This record gives sequence, C-alpha cells and structure tokens, in this order.
Amino acid sequence: MTAAAPALAQAQEHRLDNGLVVLTREVHRTPIASFFIWYRTGSRNELPGLTGISHWVEHMLFKGTTTFPKGTVDKLIARHGGVFNGATWLDWTHYYETLPSEHLRLALDIESDRMANSLFDPAEVALERGVVISEREGNENHHTFHLSEELTAAAFRAHSYGLPISGYKTDLRSMTRDDLWGYYQSHYGPNNAVVVAVGDFDTGTLLKMVEDTFGAIPRRPEAPEVRVVEPEQEGERRVTVRRPGPVAQLSVAFHAPAAAHPDWLPLFVLGTVLSAGRSARLYRALVVTGLASSAGAGLALTKDPYLFRLSATARAETEPPALEAAALAALAQVAEEGVAESELAKVRRQLRAGHVFSTEGVTSQARYLGQYEMAQGWRAFDTYLDDLMRVTTEDLVRVARTYLVEKNRTVGWFIPCDG
Repeated sequence: MTAAAPALAQAQEHRLDNGLVVLTREVHRTPIASFFIWYRTGSRNELPGLTGISHWVEHMLFKGTTTFPKGTVDKLIARHGGVFNGATWLDWTHYYETLPSEHLRLALDIESDRMANSLFDPAEVALERGVVISEREGNENHHTFHLSEELTAAAFRAHSYGLPISGYKTDLRSMTRDDLWGYYQSHYGPNNAVVVAVGDFDTGTLLKMVEDTFGAIPRRPEAPEVRVVEPEQEGERRVTVRRPGPVAQLSVAFHAPAAAHPDWLPLFVLGTVLSAGRSARLYRALVVTGLASSAGAGLALTKDPYLFRLSATARAETEPPALEAAALAALAQVAEEGVAESELAKVRRQLRAGHVFSTEGVTSQARYLGQYEMAQGWRAFDTYLDDLMRVTTEDLVRVARTYLVEKNRTVGWFIPCDG
C-alpha cells in the first residue's frame, strides 16, 4: 500500500503595484527558507545574432553592484550558512538563496539590488566573454551536445527553441556590452519577474519585506512578446553528426505540446512507461537485447510546444539501422497494442513516489513552483498528483498515435569518426 503524500500548505499568490508576482508557501518543519526570483526570459526570447545573451546576462548579475561589489554576495551567504546559485534555460532565468530563515532578508536585499542596480562593467563583460565561450567549448567536448544541438535546430524552422541556450560562438564573440545592457533593461523589470519563497516564515512579515525591498523598483517597458508559432512538420527530417567519439548515439525528436496542453501529462507518463527502470519498454527492447547500453525518453515542461525525445546509446557492435528500427518499433507497439492497466498503475506509483521524495525540501518546492509558473501557472504543480491519476491507458495510446508518428519526427545520429 502506497503511503499518502504529505500535505503541503497551500501556496498563495500576491502582486505588487509594479507588477512583481510573489508566490509564498509556509513550511515550518525546519528553520530554513528558500527565496527564488524567476525572470520570464531565456533562449526562447532571443534572436539570431544574439544567441546566448540570456545566459551571459545571468552571469553578469553575479558581477556586483555598488552596494554588493563583486565577491561580496558569496561571502555574505556563506557567513550566514546559506547557498545560492542561478541558471538559464529555454523559458526562464532564475536566482536563488536558501539559508536559515532568520537571515531571509539578506536574500531579498541581494535580489532586489541586482534587479535594479547591476553594473555591467565593461572590463567584467570582457572577462565574462571568455567564460561563456569556455563553457560552450566545455560542452562541445561531449559528443551528445553536438547531436542535441543539430537535432533541435533541424526540428525547429521558425521558433527560437531551435537556438542553443549557450549561444553560438560567433554571436558570443561579436556581442557588445550595449547588447547585454539593453537586454537587462528590457527583460529584468519587476513586471517580468516572479518571486517564490518557501520555508519557515510568516507570510505577512515576508510580504512587508518584499514591498520594502522590491516595491520602489519601477516597472520597465514590457519585454518583446514571443509570437512565433512553429509551422506543422510535414515529413521526417534527418541529421547526422560525424565527429570523434566513443560510440554511435541515436536521438529522435517529435514535436510535442506545451505544458498547459491537456496532452502534455499523458506524454510525460508515456515517457516514464518507455524509460523508467529495467522493466520499461525501451530497456527491454534495446538494452536487454544487446543493441544499446542505455535508452530513455521524455519531454520537458515548456511554455510553448517543444519536443518529446527518445535517445539510445549503441553498443560498439550494433549497426545503427538495427537500433533505430528497434527503437521505433517500441514506440509503434504502444500505438498498436496499448499499455496494460497494471503497467500504468506501476508507473503512477513510480511517479507519485518520485514526486513525494523530490518535494521534501524547501528549495525543491520553490523550484517546482517557479518552473510550473513559468510554463503554465503554479497551480498545476499543486494539482499534479490528482491530474496524474486521471491519465488513462486510452490517453497513452491516443498521444502515441497523435505525436509519435513519422511525419512529426526528426531523427538524429551521432556517428564516431577519426579526428
């Protein structure tokens, strides 16, 4: 019998006059609090010629303000027993601090200050150019990076999801301090941001602190809207990457709906059916048979329609056509024969357990609330388990037949070659 998931306090939504959205959830199990600020900007908001700018701007906000010069924040957070970081993705950029709740005000002081007063010193911009280029080159040392980049670019003809989050090196070399500063000014206003706070605090007291620290920051002009809609794919596309590497790698991408679409969760569940554990469909079809050393499938939580991906790492002796045929046959089997109720029940238990374990800490709860808010609204996080139980075997067959079809797929291969 599966233990009941621990009840989480209801999250609350608030909004300042300058447009800043504030999500709070009190958790009083331990004297810890996590404070995130999410900006609705990522590689989705970029244009050709400025790829990687979201990531680079994220880096620049760690380079100091007049109040908190470079290196000060690191020392302050460590001195108060906390941790902090930031990240950039397709739909968002975020920063966070997790620390003893008695020191939560420090996080608000840091984040409100760099929202309004980051310096973008030209010398720091020049130094950081080398850092972001080096990060990209580090990624290029992994053969799967090249395959993923080429596959994604082939799958998207119009939407900016086809651009790399790390940016193209040609753009990173040509971007200017004015480009970065302009992007910061247009995307980092309070009206384009969401605060998420989870932990041991009183909501009323926290809201007063948020008003004190963020309330005076003026709204900025609305960030340019992303209006492009990816045209429907009308036939299979294929890419092959030939570079030095260990073994062949298969990746197949299917256009999939956005997180707010009712088919997103059935596709997410189907990804688990295909790839969760040694009893999963792809493991039995590809790994047990000796064709692959690993295999998986799934999709991400995104604001706009993105990709459902299947990946498999071939064994050295495997011929690529045999692996591809077996992988596609595993998908076709779901569409043709369906999924047993017992198989779906097992997957539900796996997903439920994973959800319970992954939401134990205040940092993970704040992260999930923010991710869902960026993609479709935070309330979907609170209803996730109930929504999961409503997914049926018929739903799994329907989404397999709708999305995992030849005209909707892009097939990519990494083929090792001599340097």
